[in-house]
Amino acid sequence: MIVSCKTDTQKVEIKSTVDEKQSKTITKAEIENLKYNDYGLSADAKKALNDWQKYQELNTQIEYLKMGDLSFFKSDLTLISTFINDFRTEIPKAVSTNEINSRITALETKMLKLNSLLLLDNIPKNEQLKGLKEVFVAFSNLNLQINKNLEFEANNISKPQ
Repeated sequence: MIVSCKTDTQKVEIKSTVDEKQSKTITKAEIENLKYNDYGLSADAKKALNDWQKYQELNTQIEYLKMGDLSFFKSDLTLISTFINDFRTEIPKAVSTNEINSRITALETKMLKLNSLLLLDNIPKNEQLKGLKEVFVAFSNLNLQINKNLEFEANNISKPQ
């Protein structure tokens, strides 16, 4: 009888572990409930960034992230760091300004923070969701700054002497 009782407790422990994992899993619905201003690229910006392959890859990964696929941001830290370094080196001259580089730095920081939040098991789900939102906001701010930069250049305002 003692063996039978012990077996029952093990099943309860396994079930509670499965429940805990499911409660920590971030769903697409929870991601969709995050509130932030999502800026897309203007037509001019899309044209200017069409050949920037790393931006296109990042945009794709952000879209996957919005659908609940966390795999890229849960990957090895060196993969994300290498991606960001390549992202910086391949930036087109048309958008290589201090303002845009600072937005890239902010995005890099938020991506690395999200990576650490997702890899650690003891981080609460609400903290992970805040990290997701920060990445979305940083990427949106990068898009907004690119749009503003290209709009400002298109206006070609002359400065008085």
